[in-house]
Amino acid sequence: MSDKPAVVKMAGDPVHVAAGRIGVGENAARVVDFWAEGAGWDDPDTRVPRTFQVFGTGHPLPEGARWWGTTPRCPDGLVWHLYELPGGPS
Repeated sequence: MSDKPAVVKMAGDPVHVAAGRIGVGENAARVVDFWAEGAGWDDPDTRVPRTFQVFGTGHPLPEGARWWGTTPRCPDGLVWHLYELPGGPS
């Protein structure tokens, strides 16, 4: 995930959040992944669209945003937080 809102169709709630990098070197892109579990992953009718966004520590949050998890501090010293945005897909 990036720092922009992302709509994800899912059947369960997030259970883990982690930071990583795609590629190697100082210009490798940073990413935040999250894992969710729940019945219905193989049944598209049980998945509903939900909007998530990643925020850095200290960044302002939209009103009503719901926290789902925080990444461990990465080697760069950064920490990110996964929030679900209210109001459904944008």
